Amino acid sequence: MVQPRGCRKKKRKMFWAAFGYGIRTSLVPMQGDPQSRRGGVTARVYLSVLERHLGPILYPSSIFMHDNAPIHTAYLIRDFLHYYGIDVMDWPPYSPDLNPIENLWALLKAEMYRRFPDLSGRPNTEETLEYLIQCAIETWDSMDWAILNRLIDTMGDRIDAVLKANGWYTKY
Repeated sequence: MVQPRGCRKKKRKMFWAAFGYGIRTSLVPMQGDPQSRRGGVTARVYLSVLERHLGPILYPSSIFMHDNAPIHTAYLIRDFLHYYGIDVMDWPPYSPDLNPIENLWALLKAEMYRRFPDLSGRPNTEETLEYLIQCAIETWDSMDWAILNRLIDTMGDRIDAVLKANGWYTKY
């Protein structure tokens, strides 16, 4: 989730993206589900994003990683991934740090505010939200491949650290 700094009531936007070694999807702003009670992002919304964006970056030995968020573990999503034969990494319950995209979100936010310092302190308006989306997409598109690949290269170390910590938190 990306939000501008310095606003009293901050505009927030959830994004989805995936990457592999030398390949990545677009950064996708997640839209709320008009059929849901609160209008938030649901498994239906997540499924439509996966259907549109996941296939082109997967190859036969790919392992898809997402965490244990309820929309990720919904039957709708599990059935979709099973139907297409997409292997999903099993997650220890207390190890969100295992997923390299969590580090990438932090890097993306820092780079976005470095590139677009005027984003901080903007008023809480729809215009600010649109600007936030534009800035996030431009920053994602400019992310250096070396950063993405290095995050993947650390997976062995991440897994070792989680095993040593018996599934609990690590330095990652």
